[in-house]
Amino acid sequence: MWTPKPAIELSSQRAVRRHNLSVVLRQVVERGPRSRATIASDTGLNKSTVSSLVSELMDFGLLVERGAEHRGTAGRPGLVVDVARDGVVALGLEVNVDYVGVQATDLAGGSRYKGMEAVDNRGRDVEEVLDRLGELARGALQEVQAQGLRPIGATVAVPGLVDIEHGAVLIAPNLHWKDVPICDLLRERIDAPGLEVGVDNEANLAALAELWEGAATGISDFMYCSGEIGVGGGLILGGELFRGYRGFGGEFGHTTVEHDGLQCACGSRGCLETRAGLEPVLAAAGIDGEGEGGARGLARPVGELVRRAEAGEPAPLAALEDCGRWLGIALGTVVNLLSPQAVVLGGHFAPMTKWLAPVIASELSTRVLGGNGAVPPVLSSNLGAEAAMRGAAATQLRRLLADPTLVAAELPA
Repeated sequence: MWTPKPAIELSSQRAVRRHNLSVVLRQVVERGPRSRATIASDTGLNKSTVSSLVSELMDFGLLVERGAEHRGTAGRPGLVVDVARDGVVALGLEVNVDYVGVQATDLAGGSRYKGMEAVDNRGRDVEEVLDRLGELARGALQEVQAQGLRPIGATVAVPGLVDIEHGAVLIAPNLHWKDVPICDLLRERIDAPGLEVGVDNEANLAALAELWEGAATGISDFMYCSGEIGVGGGLILGGELFRGYRGFGGEFGHTTVEHDGLQCACGSRGCLETRAGLEPVLAAAGIDGEGEGGARGLARPVGELVRRAEAGEPAPLAALEDCGRWLGIALGTVVNLLSPQAVVLGGHFAPMTKWLAPVIASELSTRVLGGNGAVPPVLSSNLGAEAAMRGAAATQLRRLLADPTLVAAELPA
């Protein structure tokens, strides 16, 4: 006679199964197509267990068989399994000072849809901004579903302090937002029952994107510096995003560089972004900072700054040198405190790296303890304007990688 197992034992068995499904799925996502035998060898799981796990992941629509593995050894080649590129997809949304956008990414990291709209959000009502972001999200969902993809979640990136647990923006100084329950407001506008919706700081998400698929892949400790209207920052320590006790870690732009400096939008004085933010840099270069068209509102003036610097015009070159100096001053404190392996310049700083990096390195060499060997390299992001959105989508995909059984509960058959 069959006797039911205790609930605690069944729970443990399910936890082990979820873990093993995650191990197998990560093997394929992170290391590429491989046979069941190779997965078994690399994970230490026995072959019959791997076959069962692969079958379940195929049933979930997360893996597919693609062909024979060519190992160059004797024996019958096994069929390889690969990521199902027509399986699941996640949305990365973003609200920034000068644009709103959406990016859809599949489990293999492929971009399946993107849309960005240049608009000055500083003078707009929160409801109006989120109405437009909701429209972009609904359009993206329609498009990816038409491609046969199944959305598993959406995360929105914002330039401010975020309460991740409660899905709220506590304060976004450059947007003039305070205490905005953004996840609840977006769920109403997206109108996709069951779709997981999250929020995070845009620089944090961009830093994660750099860690997972950008310039910092393979680097476990780095400082990500994002140039926008303000200056954002994300800290990766030990391969993990550092949030700090209350979750607000990495607010690099509000590092004090002048004890009684210019008034900042955050209410303090002398913050880094009052000197290295885009508006003061453009003003020093003699360039009109009004954005017009392009992928983002400020793409045109940034392009003009770079063009004039390439032409050797004195004012833009001096403005970039000054920006690099202020960044170097602030980064000197970060490097002495945390000793990162690298500094990554993203956002509007990325196309300026040619001029900023040497000045930052020079400033660091005079401020960092341990000599030039302790000065980390300054890298340029290769993810462009989509870094935060790609990181936002990736957080939802990583949630699935950690527990592939979520797909069974969240996705329609």
